[in-house]
Amino acid sequence: MKITMKHQIEERMDLARQFAKRLMDSEADCKDLEQGLEENPKLKELYDDIATNLHSVNYERTDRQEWIDFQNKFLSRPSRHRNLIVRYAVVASVCIAVLTVLLIYRSRQENVPVQISSVTNLPTISVNDKVYTLDSTGIGQFLQQNHVGVQQIDKELAYVVDSLVPVEQEWHTIRVPRQGEFTLALADGSRVHLNTNTVLRYLVPFSDTTREVWIEGEAFFEVAPDKKKPFVVHFEDNNVTVLGTKFNISCYKERPSCATLLSGSVRLSNLHDSVILRPGQEGIISSTQKQIMVQDADVKVTTAWLNNRFYFKGLPLSEIMETLCDWYDLEVQFDQKSTGDMLFSIETKRYEDIDSVLRILESTRKVSFKRKNQLIEIKSNL
Repeated sequence: MKITMKHQIEERMDLARQFAKRLMDSEADCKDLEQGLEENPKLKELYDDIATNLHSVNYERTDRQEWIDFQNKFLSRPSRHRNLIVRYAVVASVCIAVLTVLLIYRSRQENVPVQISSVTNLPTISVNDKVYTLDSTGIGQFLQQNHVGVQQIDKELAYVVDSLVPVEQEWHTIRVPRQGEFTLALADGSRVHLNTNTVLRYLVPFSDTTREVWIEGEAFFEVAPDKKKPFVVHFEDNNVTVLGTKFNISCYKERPSCATLLSGSVRLSNLHDSVILRPGQEGIISSTQKQIMVQDADVKVTTAWLNNRFYFKGLPLSEIMETLCDWYDLEVQFDQKSTGDMLFSIETKRYEDIDSVLRILESTRKVSFKRKNQLIEIKSNL
């Protein structure tokens, strides 16, 4: 199957999800839904494309929990809401069904596999000034040097340390390039999910009194409890100290650093301030302020990357493009500063190339994009 077809299908799937989001808004009414179609030409196009298929939908109740939830939330509303809401729900369902059939039919006609090869940029591990690629060949070379035992399955590296056998400490550094992701399972049972363009440095094995790592980029930590050995994450001049919890740290250069807590408790500290975060809170540290700003976090936004998605909520286009360029290994150029200051909200899958994401941003009619090899030129339409 051609990549362009896959992207088109994925775009349509995201549009179907936008229908669902509008339906889940408890304040939405018929006027809101109609206005949503007029404001988004792609949603309108999607509706028009499949409206002729509505007569063939087998619209009946089931005992599935999804239907029960839908029935309780929407079908108990006044009748003036009911028909249009049901109609839009059916449209979204038909969209998914029709596109799935189209995908299968065309892939059979062309007699080619549906899957597309994954990104080839591979992370590396550095030990004693030697660099090993994190694939089967690189891991084999790594083990031949009598380093600590490791096992690799797909995009995860797991340490295997025999506590009865003395091991000389050594520094390990994992580098995840642009367009890459990786997961690390440490010997203490902790797991670290590394986002694109991230570096993690740590001692193997840990010391007898503490577990310390240093990070640049972004990572999600699942720390195994150990009251005798605190887990400390260092980034720039800051650190997070925990005993056992789940949290996300984003500390890319030239951007504010942020620690977001999902469960447990952590202490976030720098040279000027120290705070304790509760679940659902985030601590933000900028280069211009000494104090740590604590606020409620939108965890879904923070952890979207773990689910292979982008989720930007009211962010300047310049910040959005920084994240996109990290993932797609591109550069960007704005026609003027005010273009980069425009605010956008978007949630979508991390596609194999950036074109599909750019089309979604262009659907707002506020900006247009022109791609020249690895450079993206952005122009305001306002």
